[in-house]
Amino acid sequence: MFTGLFAAICTLFYIKLSLDVIKLRRRYKVGIGDAGHSDLITAIRAHANFIEYTPLAVILIFILEYQNVSSVWLIIFASTFLIGRFLHALALNKSYIQTRVIGMLMTFLTLIGLALFNGFLYFS
Repeated sequence: MFTGLFAAICTLFYIKLSLDVIKLRRRYKVGIGDAGHSDLITAIRAHANFIEYTPLAVILIFILEYQNVSSVWLIIFASTFLIGRFLHALALNKSYIQTRVIGMLMTFLTLIGLALFNGFLYFS
């Protein structure tokens, strides 16, 4: 199942973002919150932002796969989403505002595309 692979890749990236937060929490000896450390704040936001959008993408891709949509569409949506999330996380950690905007646009366009595609299939 394609969704299984997509969810696995998302999970591995989520773990990477989690480890980034853990590393900084250990460095600064901060158990809860961010203690005002800007790099920890950024890592926490990158981690949280990823998990805010990923469940919707996984669910919507699963529904398309369940309806036997061509794997080409699944690959396009999943790849665009993952690239967007990667760019966004990279941009947050490096303060590249243009890359962050591109990452969010890719994320939003993917989610909008998935929502419209699922809606189209429902009404057709």
